[in-house]
Amino acid sequence: MGQIGKIALCAALFGVGAPAFAGEVRYVGEGHAYNPMWSRDGKYLAFEVNQLAGDVEMFVSEVTGAIAKDAVKVTLPGGTTAYGGKNQVLENATWVKGNVAVFEGSNQGGQFRLYTYQPGGGAATELIPTTQVPGDLTFPHAADNNSLAFVSDATGAGDVRIRNPAGALSQITTTSAPEVFPTWLPDATEMAFSRKTNNTEDLFEIIVATKAEATISGGGGDQTRPVYAAGKLLFFDDSRGDNVWDVVIVDSPGATKRAMAKGIRLPLRSRPAVSPDGKYLAFTYDDPTKSGKVVVTALDGSASVDINTQFTACGEPALSFANGRYILAYTALPSANAAWRFLYVEDITDKL
Repeated sequence: MGQIGKIALCAALFGVGAPAFAGEVRYVGEGHAYNPMWSRDGKYLAFEVNQLAGDVEMFVSEVTGAIAKDAVKVTLPGGTTAYGGKNQVLENATWVKGNVAVFEGSNQGGQFRLYTYQPGGGAATELIPTTQVPGDLTFPHAADNNSLAFVSDATGAGDVRIRNPAGALSQITTTSAPEVFPTWLPDATEMAFSRKTNNTEDLFEIIVATKAEATISGGGGDQTRPVYAAGKLLFFDDSRGDNVWDVVIVDSPGATKRAMAKGIRLPLRSRPAVSPDGKYLAFTYDDPTKSGKVVVTALDGSASVDINTQFTACGEPALSFANGRYILAYTALPSANAAWRFLYVEDITDKL
């Protein structure tokens, strides 16, 4: 293992106190880093750490440029301290305005509920009490006006519900099929989501005011994890073959889908990594011979840039755009024989 690999591995294993090279996001403990999610202003980065032992921890780091402060562990109410903590699962973070993270969490093997966390605060706070919506609440996603979409299993096999900025709750779908990954159009008038149909996931779009649905894309394979960008919809698609994943784009419901990237490495939980201004898509390849780079491509097809790294197995990209700068976050192994994936941030503005 090279020197950089040793440094990254030591930081992951022993946390603060180990020397860090610029751009690495350090955290106390060990585990695979996954699913980085930028706050809307690019100031904070939430991410998961999976020990592969049933627990999933969440950390939040404050980022200035490409320099990340030591990450702070998020804890659930009734759980253990930031220096202990077992039997907790915290995942699927989304950010609302005001730098508040909303995520799903399960404490001591209980139900998944929605929690909020603000950097600099104490433990997370439950957002919706069980007296209002019982059962498991999952897949949160925030619109620009802080409306929150999520999935509740209180009805059907999991229906999409909404919490508006004033806290009022409503139900948007009422089917017997499970729905996942609801995603707002930024102005909160429409949303897209996946629905399990005949053992595959198809994509739908719904107008919130009328609940009128339209099929975005269906058929063979899974079409899942939608995200809006510049009025278009991007999502992951494996219709070319089982676990052969592409990022595709459609202009409108029923329109022909076009591949933006083929043979990508599917992130653990996140949607396609689109920059907040809707101009760029970041992805990594499943091909191990291309695993040392992150590709950033313009959605209008005008350019594509390879962000070459000194690491391997790059994945989980996330793009931030703040103060005129594009910051890329991604996870990787520091070397082929390293124990854990770590998280890295890099200013790529001058490469675009």
